[in-house]
Amino acid sequence: MNSFNRPVFTAALIVSAVASQAHAQVANSSEKDASDIVVTATRATTATKTDTAILEIPQAIGVVTAEQIKSRGAIGLQEALRYSAGLRTEPNGSDFRFDYVTARGGFNAARYVDGMRMPDSSFVPRTEIYNLERIEVLRGPSSVLYGQGAPGGIVNSLTKRPDFTNRGEIGVEYGSFDRKQIEGDITGALNADGTGAARLVGLFRDAGTPIDFGKDNRLMLAPSVRFRPGEGTDIVLQGLYQRDRAASISTFLPISATLLAPKGRELPRGVYLGEPSHNFYNSEQLAGTLSVTHRFSDALTYSGTLRYSHSTAHNGAIEATVFSGLVNPFLDPDKRVIGRSRYDSRGTANMFTTDNNLRADFSTGPFRHKLLLGVDYLRSRLSSATISVPAGPIDIYAPAYNPANVPAADFVDDPRALNTQLGFYLQDQIDFREAATLLLGVRRDRAVSDVAGTPRQVDKATTFRAGLVLHPLPGLAPYVSYSESFLPTIGRNFYGVPFVPQKGAQYEAGIKWQPDRETLVAVSAFTIEGTNRIETDPMNGNNQIQQGVVKSRGVEVEASRTVARNFTVLASYSYVHVRTGRSPDTLGEALPISGVPTHQASVFGEKTFVLPHDLLLRVGGGVRYVGKSADAAVFRDIVLTGAVERLVTPGFTLADALIALERDRWTLSINATNLFDKHYYASCSPRSACGPGYKRNIVASLGYRF
Repeated sequence: MNSFNRPVFTAALIVSAVASQAHAQVANSSEKDASDIVVTATRATTATKTDTAILEIPQAIGVVTAEQIKSRGAIGLQEALRYSAGLRTEPNGSDFRFDYVTARGGFNAARYVDGMRMPDSSFVPRTEIYNLERIEVLRGPSSVLYGQGAPGGIVNSLTKRPDFTNRGEIGVEYGSFDRKQIEGDITGALNADGTGAARLVGLFRDAGTPIDFGKDNRLMLAPSVRFRPGEGTDIVLQGLYQRDRAASISTFLPISATLLAPKGRELPRGVYLGEPSHNFYNSEQLAGTLSVTHRFSDALTYSGTLRYSHSTAHNGAIEATVFSGLVNPFLDPDKRVIGRSRYDSRGTANMFTTDNNLRADFSTGPFRHKLLLGVDYLRSRLSSATISVPAGPIDIYAPAYNPANVPAADFVDDPRALNTQLGFYLQDQIDFREAATLLLGVRRDRAVSDVAGTPRQVDKATTFRAGLVLHPLPGLAPYVSYSESFLPTIGRNFYGVPFVPQKGAQYEAGIKWQPDRETLVAVSAFTIEGTNRIETDPMNGNNQIQQGVVKSRGVEVEASRTVARNFTVLASYSYVHVRTGRSPDTLGEALPISGVPTHQASVFGEKTFVLPHDLLLRVGGGVRYVGKSADAAVFRDIVLTGAVERLVTPGFTLADALIALERDRWTLSINATNLFDKHYYASCSPRSACGPGYKRNIVASLGYRF
């Protein structure tokens, strides 16, 4: 611990005694007394691919339940994770392009749905959170079980599945920016024998966004069926259709007219610098998933999942040239007129994934084993085409829109890409007389990339994982762990040498405490080193080399506590220090990573009141603090003389609120995020742009359960 900031670490320990984070669910309704409220999220599957108690996992993992998603007023996946430790959500501000979450120092957190990898592509739309039962976040390298990925970790969204209990709900919403939504969820048994069940989840939304001319329209249908043909066999077939019609999805504004604007020259939030006549993001997604579990005996269980997804998207936009790297990007002396370009993209992303494993439960003397042997395979294909041409300029302070500013152009096909990965993994969870749990894992991967016009690239990697959890007292679990990650880097350098995979390694130590079912506290400290980061060769500007290193270390605190069985407090704290390490270009060493605040903290509380006439009143509120973040960039002049420019984006504090009334089967709730409508920037870059933060968003919901 000597490498950590001691005062911060001490503060974190103090916070852990009273704080709490998102592992709790307030399960109240008019049919339940407040005394029935319990904490439920004490187990997780993402960390081990087995149903394991959180106390037995030697790595930091966070859980957000469907009820918490509603309570926080989240409208998307990244918004649902705002109160989770160790994550930076919405790093680009009010950006509706995709789910973008970074973890533990700016490393991307890979997206998974039901344990299966989602394509890393702008042609895949954002996940619909109404179709989720919960979200599990495994922080740190996770390649042993999941293959290629960055050191930050993974975000695994677990979707709704058929239930054999007949129930359902329907709801309507209306909110800020003319948001209108209707949603429904119905499930139940198909026969009296209880061998079949079905579920249908659906949603239709017609909504604007905080950006002028923006829209966030969606149609989503998720049917599923479930069969239990015999004891020990469970088969689930899930379908998904999602159609999005969005606009104004990217909101970057010139830094000289935002964070660094002179007095009276700061652009208002929501200003749109494109062309309304050419402003759309239209996408469709089809997916089918088959999951099978069969228990051969109490000692041997098979689990298998396969998914095929097909996504298409067409994006059309006129974008201001804010990423030029020029000291003065404006075209006039008064610094009002800026150039623009037409950037269109259209493409198709197809992905087939499958994961199959056998679990053996057995004992050897005093040791109890959960041995997992598995193989997974991934095949993705991406076809795309783009348009990138100059467009008519715009006066950013007095936008005058004209369809004539949209130049005619033809699409240019991009090289078609085909990627495959085959991995074998072995994991053993070993319990010793309930006093200790040892977790060991190893994986071997072969990843192949075929990009049209370039030689085939084959990468192979072996990754390891080890962790030890002690149980000195009931409910107390100190642990240590080591884990690795690898991520194939597609392409070759100037001299034709293929890039090697980027790698990550993490050491983590922590303690988890669960004195009762209503309390869960976790403190973790970690250090991560990511290697083989791609950088520009200082001796040849046309070449890229792999010697870059990112070093991240930090402390996280998360916990949950239900007081008096009807008051839940959730809080988190994160400290992270991340910098670039050794580099062939000395100017690129010891630089901060963009958009990573050193400190983050949050707290959210809910109180339930029992009122006359069978009414329940829930009142909740939260505060989120995101500290200042630094960015640095190396700029070179025409003779390659270099200089580093640094910029600090101020921190900000935001408040959220909830009020809800429940009676019988009805629920009326009002959520407000950024309650006081604070004006802030999520992150800014030198000589570049800022991402404005979210405006205040108020949504009223009326729901009926049956």
